[in-house]
Amino acid sequence: MTPAEKGLYPISEVEKRTGLSARQIRYYESMGLVSPTRTNGGQRRYSEKDVLRLIQIKQMKESGFGLKSIKEKIQVFERNLEELSLSDVNHDREVLSSLFPVSNRAVLMKLLEKK
Repeated sequence: MTPAEKGLYPISEVEKRTGLSARQIRYYESMGLVSPTRTNGGQRRYSEKDVLRLIQIKQMKESGFGLKSIKEKIQVFERNLEELSLSDVNHDREVLSSLFPVSNRAVLMKLLEKK
């Protein structure tokens, strides 16, 4: 089974899927914004969650947010998700609406609805 079949992607595939350079992706990793797994040989392997996060970061940067602000928003978002009950759908929608651009919100809502 290839890494892509397992839902893990090498950095070259992530570059294609996100439009980010390998340098940008590694920088975002160094900031703690994504956490790819590593192969036994030390190569990065990115999950679908990592790819979506990188797309979110790219869109937020294009909307004028700085990386410090993006990191804070992501941390708040993750804390809120941990604290929320998945049955409280209306509250989830409010959190998503306030943190992410419209294009990301639709993807995030679909992910939440699957749970």
